[in-house]
Amino acid sequence: MDSLRYFLSPVVTSIGVAGFVLGGHFVWLGISTFPVLMILDLVLPPDTDARNIPHAWIADMHLFLQLPLMIGLYAAFLISVKSGRNDLGSGMQLVGSFLSIGWLSAVPTLPIAHELMHRRHWFPRRVAQLLSTFYGEPNRDIAHVTIHHLHLDTRKDGDTAYRGQSVYSFVFTATFHAFADGLHAEALSLRRQGLSAWNWRNKTYQEVLLLICLPAGCLLVGNVTAALVAIIAMAMAKGLVEGFNYYQHYGLIRVEGKPIELHHAWNHLGMIVRPIGSEITNHIHHHLNGYTRFYDLKPEPDAPRMPSLFLCFALGFVPPLWFRFIAKPRLEDWDRRFASPEEKKLAMAANERAGWAQWLEPDLSSGRLSTR
Repeated sequence: MDSLRYFLSPVVTSIGVAGFVLGGHFVWLGISTFPVLMILDLVLPPDTDARNIPHAWIADMHLFLQLPLMIGLYAAFLISVKSGRNDLGSGMQLVGSFLSIGWLSAVPTLPIAHELMHRRHWFPRRVAQLLSTFYGEPNRDIAHVTIHHLHLDTRKDGDTAYRGQSVYSFVFTATFHAFADGLHAEALSLRRQGLSAWNWRNKTYQEVLLLICLPAGCLLVGNVTAALVAIIAMAMAKGLVEGFNYYQHYGLIRVEGKPIELHHAWNHLGMIVRPIGSEITNHIHHHLNGYTRFYDLKPEPDAPRMPSLFLCFALGFVPPLWFRFIAKPRLEDWDRRFASPEEKKLAMAANERAGWAQWLEPDLSSGRLSTR
């Protein structure tokens, strides 16, 4: 049954919980799922099949399991510290702790939070806010819905990395834009209701409180080192989350105000990344209708595609390799095969700013761009 594919997410998170229950060097179990999933996603064939979900509630169960599992992850971590099974004075156990918590706070937590923040009911959206706290951004849904879904692939969108931008630079610019856009959108929403931007209903207060509560809880239940582990894990998860955004729209171009079309997102159709990502990597149909449930998103094998998202992550950490072997070849193909005439002009302007080659040759006689 296709619904069972998505239970890969709670299984992966449970492995991390088990690592802290066992203690010692087993605290590395959570982060060890990353190379295993990467290898499987690389060696297994692409998955371009549509899902058959006769009982949606079964598929949805994995979404609502993630919050108690993440609470359980932190509880197991703190118990392991208090009991002495996890000696944070040991470099190996300290590093294994924040790597495991940081990884699981981003994947599969981000894709699940993303799915829930697009639901219409208040309860899943509240669960999304709490899940987003684990990667340091409880109010991410505000900027995501009000800015990214309207302005994707344009200069107005902080979640679209520009050509030539490294993942390291993007983490900071995307974080700034998400916070600033969320702050502005929340204040604007309150003013439309006739309220002050400083009104107690402003969700920014909730964001600050939630961000304080997680490390503060680790300090109270555990110790100073446990609180530092929580802070480092949240920062690591935040970097991974922005990295995820980096690969979804990297370098793509759309004329502001023009309709969103099938070529305006990168799709990653790996056998592992689709279920562990709750279909967020089956990306363009999500942008065509943000309320489409994850299991109803249609794969588009002929739309622009990237290789395995895990491979993108690995090469993205070394920008020259990312640009040479993935970003430039994929964007050149996108410019030639998918871009509209207006988008081609904007793409070459973006290449010029990045110091990249002008792989579309200007046709001076017609004022248009042609491919060589």
